[in-house]
Amino acid sequence: MADSPRARVGILLSMETEHWHGVLRGLAEGFRDAPAVQVVKIARPEKIDPAALRRHRLQGIITRVSAVADEARLLATGLPVVNVSGRLDLPRLNNVINDDTRVGELAAAFFRRRGFAHFGYCGVSRHESSRRRGEGFKRVLAAEGATAAEVTLPEMPEGDAVSPQAVARIGRWLASLARPLALFCFNDAVARAVTEACESASLRIPDDVALLGVDNEDIPLGFSAVALSSFELNRREIGFRAAQRLLVLLKTPGLPPATDRVPPVKIVARGSTDKLAVNDPVVAAALDYIADHVGNVIYVDEIAREVGVSRRSLETRFRAALDTPVYAEVQRQQLERAEIMLKETPNLTIAEVAYACGFQDARHLAVVCRRKLGCTPGALRHGREQSSGGR
Repeated sequence: MADSPRARVGILLSMETEHWHGVLRGLAEGFRDAPAVQVVKIARPEKIDPAALRRHRLQGIITRVSAVADEARLLATGLPVVNVSGRLDLPRLNNVINDDTRVGELAAAFFRRRGFAHFGYCGVSRHESSRRRGEGFKRVLAAEGATAAEVTLPEMPEGDAVSPQAVARIGRWLASLARPLALFCFNDAVARAVTEACESASLRIPDDVALLGVDNEDIPLGFSAVALSSFELNRREIGFRAAQRLLVLLKTPGLPPATDRVPPVKIVARGSTDKLAVNDPVVAAALDYIADHVGNVIYVDEIAREVGVSRRSLETRFRAALDTPVYAEVQRQQLERAEIMLKETPNLTIAEVAYACGFQDARHLAVVCRRKLGCTPGALRHGREQSSGGR
């Protein structure tokens, strides 16, 4: 009896950036153990043509949708489709995309931990990911009684530089804001434009403007005049999950469309955010000590002794500068480290991660996770599915 023909799956992705290279690597991993599937790489056309796609004799498609009209054209093929771009809100398609709301939330928490009181967001128009990142950023700040100034630039074609007019606009906007400013940018291209604007306006990075972008792509960052801090997105996981989703759709046709949002890997901190916006030198020294010893069990008395003040004085000065107790900051930094390790080191047990992050044991880590984040360490390891509410 002849073997059944393999299902042909079309991958319509360009390869202009490191991001899409990473997604493609994840797709390769996701299809590696699917011998019944033949993966066909198709050059992504400027305009989706259903008839042309049908000529490829495909049974499924993975692509990035960047135009509203393309959603209807893809649906017209009658094939299962998985979109891997967050540019548009596409409820009629299956989507595996970045958890952009979570990116914004983590950006706000990152800056708050550094003691900033003035915030800004620089986004681009007509881009769903930009809107979600800005919303997440502002939501966390609002919960703590803070606000963020915002400027929105015209949408940029992928890989293009921001125009001189946009740079000048950013400079005028920055000059009107209180400093030191914690500025979160939609992506690294926008962040590089901000560095140009800061140079033109004689604003220092990070002293006047601390700058955080998104993408963490090595080659573009190498052209920046400043070492930019940036989010590393989980590109390979997006590709892997997209492949797995399409395999499910091939086996079970007619499933309702679903959106899977993949959390970022981590923030890679560099010189553009290398500043603690704390005027009290004792508090700044305490924060440095916590950061340097975050993998150990840390006691407040020990911190006070190291910075040369009494515990009571340290607590008073800490609350005045950051509106938080010293030990709360210790746990916040340890939990941040634990979240990164849980995702990046799946070979370590939760108990081993707890020990490496200064917690007494796995139970202690679990208690802090539930109290601070509303989830278990296991949920953190798998992208907070248990507490994300389907976001």
